[in-house]
Amino acid sequence: MNLSDKKVVFILLRIYSNKIVLRDSLDKGYIEIEGNRITDVVLGRKPEGDFIDMTGKFVLPGLINIHSLDFVKEISSKYIKFFTEEKAFYQVEKLLAESGITTVFHTFTLDKFSEGRDLEEVIEKLTYVKNYRKRRFLIDHKVHLKFKLGDINLNRKLKALFDAECVDFVTCTGYHSEILEEYQEQYYAQYLQNQFEIDEELARKITERLRELREESALDELSYKMKFAKSRKIPFAVSKCELVEKLKETYKIGIDLLVDPKSEKSMEYVSCNNLSASIDVESMVDENSIIDYVDEMADDNINILSASNRSRDILEYVFNLEGNIGLPKAVRLASYNPAMALGMHDKGEIAPGKEADIIVVDIFEDLPINIMTISDGKVIVKYNYN
Repeated sequence: MNLSDKKVVFILLRIYSNKIVLRDSLDKGYIEIEGNRITDVVLGRKPEGDFIDMTGKFVLPGLINIHSLDFVKEISSKYIKFFTEEKAFYQVEKLLAESGITTVFHTFTLDKFSEGRDLEEVIEKLTYVKNYRKRRFLIDHKVHLKFKLGDINLNRKLKALFDAECVDFVTCTGYHSEILEEYQEQYYAQYLQNQFEIDEELARKITERLRELREESALDELSYKMKFAKSRKIPFAVSKCELVEKLKETYKIGIDLLVDPKSEKSMEYVSCNNLSASIDVESMVDENSIIDYVDEMADDNINILSASNRSRDILEYVFNLEGNIGLPKAVRLASYNPAMALGMHDKGEIAPGKEADIIVVDIFEDLPINIMTISDGKVIVKYNYN
């Protein structure tokens, strides 16, 4: 028999609920899944024949975390000597799936100076994620790479990683050693005055010009990296509003996302330029923050929610926001919006043609609990709480 004569049999799955979270509404009806795709969403009635009855429970798209350190923290644990990295990865994946995460961006920082990590070791771990996702997996694993400007030695490494298709998302977190450079400017201005017997004003002008030259060089470096990433269709984010402004003015280059804005100026820039912006759950609970992030979410200025240290926090925060911005908008923060911002147009919502990444959430004592995870059309997590 020829392979062409064989029939491919897809498992048909139907899920009914009176609380399906669609992109803009909460409706009752059923979802039809065939293979790894949602084939139909029928509202207003139950399906005929066999189906999974989730009456009273929330059915929503699988969650996306664009900034996860779960795996990095696991392999950095003092207990890593007792198990392999592969076992650590499986354990993290299991916890993510149970938390309702169906797409995760494992975040690595390619900067051995600021975080004390050996450059080659980071690249090794990053490459491991790439190789792992080619094998068996429960959820969709991607790589988010962060770096600072000012270390030209990283250019070759970045290019090699891009060429090897190891990276799915890139963030520039600013200049390298910014605090140190500010101190050096003050020291250098004093040095000029003493060495060349010039006045304070002239010394200040010289150091300011040197700073401008350094920033121009950094912007050249950033524009090069951005163009290189975009040529490979890799989404690019920046965490400094000032960099975004200068890039747009000087190079006419736009970014895909502003990460973790912490100033009123940043929020104003996001609002005026219709940018996507993400915030980490830890920033939301920062008592020293001058930004009311819930208000910014209500105004669509902050439209992506991530959880760097504990991906499992996302689900709880989404439901905590229900009373402020409504559940459909809260769910979009961790599903539809990150999917669109990072070019994953077949993810992020319950709609025909989309990937069948779905979770079912029940409420126990005011706490949202994920009781089922469907990833790529397969049920990978199922709990039965009575």
